[in-house]
Amino acid sequence: MAFVLAFSLSLLLLLCFLRVAGPWGFVDRPNARSAHQTPTPVGAGICFGLSVTVALLVPNGFAGESALWLLVLQGCGLGVALVGLIDDRLALPAWLRLFVYLIVATIAGLTLLGTAHVLLLGLAILALGWSINLVNFMDGLDGFVVTQSLCVCLGLAVISLFFPEAAGVTHLTLVLVSALLPFLWLNWPPARIFMGDSGAVFLGFYLGWLGLYATTQDSRLGAAWLILMMPFLVDANYTLLTRLVRGQSPAEAHSEHTYQRLMRATGSVLAINAGLLVLQLSWQIPMALWAAFGAYSTIFAVIFSTIPSLVLVAYGRRYS
Repeated sequence: MAFVLAFSLSLLLLLCFLRVAGPWGFVDRPNARSAHQTPTPVGAGICFGLSVTVALLVPNGFAGESALWLLVLQGCGLGVALVGLIDDRLALPAWLRLFVYLIVATIAGLTLLGTAHVLLLGLAILALGWSINLVNFMDGLDGFVVTQSLCVCLGLAVISLFFPEAAGVTHLTLVLVSALLPFLWLNWPPARIFMGDSGAVFLGFYLGWLGLYATTQDSRLGAAWLILMMPFLVDANYTLLTRLVRGQSPAEAHSEHTYQRLMRATGSVLAINAGLLVLQLSWQIPMALWAAFGAYSTIFAVIFSTIPSLVLVAYGRRYS
């Protein structure tokens, strides 16, 4: 029932948003860094964010999670989506958005890991805050972020089926998948609609929460999540570090990510999305399966999972 509700409500809200985005001023007009050529409705991420929040109200089949736990997930997810929606319309200052995201990450981290060691808790909060921003940084091509999100969620959902104690992971991933499928239809290149900051920060929070939650259920699931996220983690972290080394502001708009360089090299958004899908199917998912079920230490699977992404980063440096 929750999956049907997430899909149906997301589709309905997205179709409504298409009609009101223009009159309400939610339009992304192309500039020098844009990959699109025509004004496009932006901010549609609030539609699947709201759909997930409502669908999680449906009674589920996994036990052990308190009403507070789920309420914080819903409230924080919807909260960052609303802040992102305001930013899509009014362009909020970067410091204000970062402050809100850190507050949300702190609330979510304390709820999920409140009994953990203070150092571990601090690292988890920082990781969750970074995840919120990371997906936003990577949202620059039609269908790119939603392709990655679906690969992460479907891969993690399949693996978690073999961990009876992690039924909650399966449920949370499939609710998000259900809400994202209608958006994929409208966002696939050439996109008719953009998720905007409202969708990117919601996905960043939700995926980050999934990673932390999966780790609390079984460390092997946490490793699998890390591996599935690796293409985005390598690209975003490498780009941020190189810009910091050069003394450039992390908040300054740019087009230096590997996926943007590869886009300039290929001239095809479809090629980039297909490449990401092939990477996930041929390398990341097998490495995640190794981490979850292999006889050797999961650390080797995590290390090996970085290889294709690092190769792509090195290759992408050829294209300024």
